[in-house]
Order: sequence, then C-alpha cells, then structure tokens
Amino acid sequence: MQSQKRARPFLYISMWLLVILITCVVLTAAWASDDQPAEYETLRGQLEEAYKSGNYETALEIAEEMNTLVETRHYETLYDIACLYSLLGNKVKAYEYLQKAVDAGFWNHRQMRQDKDFENLWEEPRFKKLLRGAWSKGYIAMLEREERDEFQKPEEVMKALELKPGERVADIGAGSGYFTIRVAKAVEPAGKVWATDISDEMLDYIEKRLQSEQLENVELVKVSRDDPQLPASGVDMILMVDTYHYIQELTEYAKKLRAGLAPGGRLVVIDFIPKPWEERPWGPPPQQHLSKETLSADLAKAGFKPAKEYDFLPKQFFIVYGVE
Repeated sequence: MQSQKRARPFLYISMWLLVILITCVVLTAAWASDDQPAEYETLRGQLEEAYKSGNYETALEIAEEMNTLVETRHYETLYDIACLYSLLGNKVKAYEYLQKAVDAGFWNHRQMRQDKDFENLWEEPRFKKLLRGAWSKGYIAMLEREERDEFQKPEEVMKALELKPGERVADIGAGSGYFTIRVAKAVEPAGKVWATDISDEMLDYIEKRLQSEQLENVELVKVSRDDPQLPASGVDMILMVDTYHYIQELTEYAKKLRAGLAPGGRLVVIDFIPKPWEERPWGPPPQQHLSKETLSADLAKAGFKPAKEYDFLPKQFFIVYGVE
C-alpha cells in the first residue's frame, strides 16, 4: 500500500493504511469460514476501538492476533502488518511479516518497491532480496498459468522435438522449469539436462520441482545474460523458449551456442511473433521484439541454418536450426 508524504513517518499512520488493514483482516477471515467464532468477533470490535482512539500499537497487536485465527494467512494482511511495523520503526518485525507475505504468495514487487511505508528499508540488502522474492512469485505464476498450455501446446512441442533417451539438452532461460521437467523425463535415465537461468529464485524453484518429481538428471546453472556457459561440444540440443528476445549481442551469443553443440546437434528457438502492444498487451515489450527473419540472419553469421519450421503455435514461431 502507498501512503502520502509524512513529516514524522514513525509516529503518524495514515487512515488509509488502517482502513485497508481492517478490511483485509475481515475479508481474510470471511474466506476462512462462514460462521465466525465469537473470539474473532470480539477481537474485531477491539480493533475498531483501538483504531478510533488512535492507539495504533494496540491495534497492531489485535490485528496480529486476529490473523492467527485465520487458517489461510492471506498475504495482503501480512503485507499490511509489515507496513505498520515499518512505520513504527520496528525493522525486525517488518522484515518478519514481509517474508511471511512473500512466502504466502505476495507478488507485487512494484508496489513493494514504491511503497513509502518501507522508505527506511529501500536500500537495505534484505529488502532487495525480498523484492526479488516477490518478483519471482509473480513471474512463476505467469509462466505456470493454466492458460499458457493453450497457446504453448507443450505436448505437441515435445513431440516435435523428437528427443531420445540418452540425449544431452541445454534448456537456456529455463524459468520455472516449464519445459525442463518434460525434457528431463524424455531423455532419462541416461540423458542429461542443463537448466540455465540468470535468476537464483528461478533455479531454486526448479530445484524444488526436481525433488518433487524425483528427477536426478538435471544440472542447475546460474549464468550471465551474455554467456550460456555450455560445455564445449557437449550438448545435442539447445532449447530456448521465450528467451532469445532478451539477448542483446545476437551474433556473439550465437557463436557461443554453436561452440556448445556436439556434431549433428541442433538449436531450437521458440519465441513470440512481434505484435503491436495494442494487439497483445503482454509478452516482450516492443523494444525486445525479435522477428524470425532477424534471428535467422544473425544465427547464419555463426553458421546456423534453418532445418525445420513448425507453424502450430498461434503466438510464437518455432524453428529448428542445424549447423552448416
């Protein structure tokens, strides 16, 4: 939540902040049960009294107690409590509840970064780490949303890849592991997958998925934006799904990709077809648009040539490249 400019940020708490706090607590409890326990109703009355009298520290204590009565600890309530602690100058508790909010699913990193309730925390490493955690929650939710399957058509893509057990695959820009898990299953038991990403949070999430799926043939690799860090001539396939548009030095990057391919290896690129923002208000912003013509021209400079192209994806191009 965002508050107006304050002359004394640790002593003054905005009406708006407390109204949202009360609303979130009440709504969260309503979702947990249709019949509220008497204890909760009593606490709600006490909270309103403390709020009206300006006793904000007492209001905070009551709000926390109400929160413990709710089975589903809604992240917006946890976030609001973190705001209150920050305004009261209690960094320890502010961080504690921010962490709980992120763990519970809080994802709005932009709100968190701009919220002046946390102005005293903005430059601290721990706050920045929590920002990354909130960002990763939102990004993972976007990558794993159910409707993605409708346009990504993962089963058809996997069939087209024609992977065989024992093959070595690099999933560059693996993100949430959307394809990593599928590829790992396709090449096991003797095959191997390198899942690479620039984000520790993404790699941590993939690691949890691998443990859940009991897959042991995936190596997680933290990489930089300009280097895929592939083993020399070590992979049979490089898979890049919705990743290449992030690359800035296309030709130089392509040369590094080629150096990692084994003889007869192939590079697979699936990326968004450029569309005006008015037509598709999501996906890569206009400055990151990459046409398949531009991509193929740059890859040709590194010795790649198109071998196959599929047109069954409604929003993306899908090209398999070989090496000349």
